[in-house]
Amino acid sequence: MGAANYGTTSAVMAEGQALWDGLQAALNSGYQRLDVEGDNYAIISALRKETTIPWQVKNVIQDIHALLLQAEEVWVTHIYREANMAADWLSKLSHSIADSWLSTECDSMKLRAIVQDDRIGRSLVRRGT
Repeated sequence: MGAANYGTTSAVMAEGQALWDGLQAALNSGYQRLDVEGDNYAIISALRKETTIPWQVKNVIQDIHALLLQAEEVWVTHIYREANMAADWLSKLSHSIADSWLSTECDSMKLRAIVQDDRIGRSLVRRGT
């Protein structure tokens, strides 16, 4: 898992760069079967080649496509924010650090609970449904 402070860039650019960073770390760690889940529909639909790539992240999306070619199998799925609470927690962490943070261990009981809930398929109910 990881978090990085991308400064004052746009949200879509930060999400694209975070995805690239995460995929690079996974491939460098030897993972070849990647299940990419994201709550930014613009990024996910561009990765799935369902829509035109937003110009702000065109280069990052092209770089991500190149990374994905290195994997044996890749699944790319859009999920709602309520089902992406670990990423939301890490995003909040990124605002409190100066550079970047990577780890295979987690000391946060809150993040551990979020990951455990995700493992058993529990997520928050969408408001307004």
